[in-house]
Amino acid sequence: METKLTEQQSLSVINEMINRAQNNIKKGSGNYMIFWGYLVSATALLNIAFIYLLVYSSKSPNLSFWVWLIMIPGLIISKWMQRKIDRESIVKTHIDDIIASTWNAFMFAGYLFVFIIFVLSFSTHVYVYFYLINPVLLLFMGVSEYVTAKACRFKPFFYGAISSWTGAVACMCAIIFFTNGVAVQMLILAVCMVIGYVIPGIKLNKKAEEHV
Repeated sequence: METKLTEQQSLSVINEMINRAQNNIKKGSGNYMIFWGYLVSATALLNIAFIYLLVYSSKSPNLSFWVWLIMIPGLIISKWMQRKIDRESIVKTHIDDIIASTWNAFMFAGYLFVFIIFVLSFSTHVYVYFYLINPVLLLFMGVSEYVTAKACRFKPFFYGAISSWTGAVACMCAIIFFTNGVAVQMLILAVCMVIGYVIPGIKLNKKAEEHV
């Protein structure tokens, strides 16, 4: 026979799951966020350097985008880090599953979208599609950060979501108002990754130290 929970009991269960999710996230997820934040930021800055280097060498700057293949080994390393974090989590709740599924969906959609853009651009020799990569990925990232912020009640992720959505708009403006808009887009992406990943990751680790 099923036991029906009262409204107060249901709220208590939800709050308990949120608290457990907060504790689980604090036990190492900061390093995961910091890793991705620095990796993407560094790759974006490297992309800018290659753009100007290729232009100076009278070669197509579109070749600079191959630098993003660095994300493949990055994905392997991050998966290893995530497994370690999952093993150290005390209790896995339904909220943990929602957060993990949200970020996995973001990663899958992001990789699939970039793959489609690369195939489309290099098969048709129409490279204007590259302009869409950063704005769309920042929109995806903002959604993931917003869901995480709401689920865990952790404000740095909310600020990260706002910065990602603002960055997406800024990326489109960069194409309109700057001659080398792609390089400006990469710079915006690097800044958004620091605000949306590195800073929340550092704050997560700091919070973990406070609760040791």
